[in-house]
Amino acid sequence: MLEALTAVPGAPAPLLGVVNLRGSVLGVAEARPLLGLSSRPVTPGSPALVLAVGDLQAAMPIDRVVGLDWFETPLPLHADDRRPGAAYAAGLIPHEGDYATLLDAGRLLDALRASWAPVVEA
Repeated sequence: MLEALTAVPGAPAPLLGVVNLRGSVLGVAEARPLLGLSSRPVTPGSPALVLAVGDLQAAMPIDRVVGLDWFETPLPLHADDRRPGAAYAAGLIPHEGDYATLLDAGRLLDALRASWAPVVEA
């Protein structure tokens, strides 16, 4: 759960602000637009998931946790798969008689970081 969110003046749109996580400052990033979803308000108490890959880490607001499932190997997505978030998917996993998209945290964090980079014109 997110506690007090501190806005960062002049921050790019995906960076909603920062929070204190066990004494460390952690950015809170909005990934919903990258996944083809509309943004939602983030308030104290909103659920979030901390993603960490190498030296990149961020908290991402989520809607809810639907469960924790064990799986062996994700099923591959077809190259022409157009489901929301397919560009950031590591594959599909069986979930309640259907399939859930398993997101690749590294690709998602890289895409967010790239969206924050200033545009340099030649």
